[in-house]
Amino acid sequence: MNSGMDWVVAGWLLGFAAVNAGLGAAWWWRTRDERKFLSGVRAVDADPIQAAWWLGGSWSSASPQQERYAAEVAVSLLILAEDAGIDSDGRITVPLGRLGRHGDPVLAALVTLLRLHEGATVYELLTDPRFERFRKVLGSRRPPLRKWFGYYRVPALTAAFVTAFGMALHAMLMRHAVPGLPDSTPGWWATVWIGLWAVLAAVAALWPQELSRPWRRFTRSCRTAVARALAGASPDTSRRVSISSSKPSDPPASTVVADSQPLAGGD
Repeated sequence: MNSGMDWVVAGWLLGFAAVNAGLGAAWWWRTRDERKFLSGVRAVDADPIQAAWWLGGSWSSASPQQERYAAEVAVSLLILAEDAGIDSDGRITVPLGRLGRHGDPVLAALVTLLRLHEGATVYELLTDPRFERFRKVLGSRRPPLRKWFGYYRVPALTAAFVTAFGMALHAMLMRHAVPGLPDSTPGWWATVWIGLWAVLAAVAALWPQELSRPWRRFTRSCRTAVARALAGASPDTSRRVSISSSKPSDPPASTVVADSQPLAGGD
């Protein structure tokens, strides 16, 4: 490889590296508040309600930051503490005589409102205006984290394409042969750049997918926290809570019965 070709290759590869370094710096800057939050929660066990917010559901592929699962876990914790009961239709009520004095503000608000309004379902807790206070307190426990990793792979792949194509075009215009090929015809760059792009694209693909969940370590900690907190819940209770969070089906349209005509009477 001659000195001119060295500069062509070095210049374009340095540009590619600079783009990826810039993306890394942007990610580092944009997530500084999130990393500060995570450094604080790692020192203590994850709160199960906050963990449920982040997990978004009991299954591994659930979307993060879902209010419904946080409400389900809060209700399950209340039932496990025997401060509430749930029937087969999913209606949650507070037994008579249960004070439910919880240090957790979410559970305290839940007990108070369930007693005041004589029960509710999880769906009603999330939609009924009467339970706005509960939703407000529940929302305060949402982790200040982004739901998705963000768009970093696409710019990196674009940079890989521009680098490969630009390097090949630059070398061809400068009449440089492809290094390692016995044929010194610069026109080989028209084909070689595709392989070069494949190599650089593999490097760019090290960035996580745009819609992937970030903070995997925190996710694992949250799964452990929720599993530990709900370890005593029975399958039947879990099933009833799941029913409770479902939107009730619309009642069938009432059948309109035509009024019968009065019989004509004679004098």
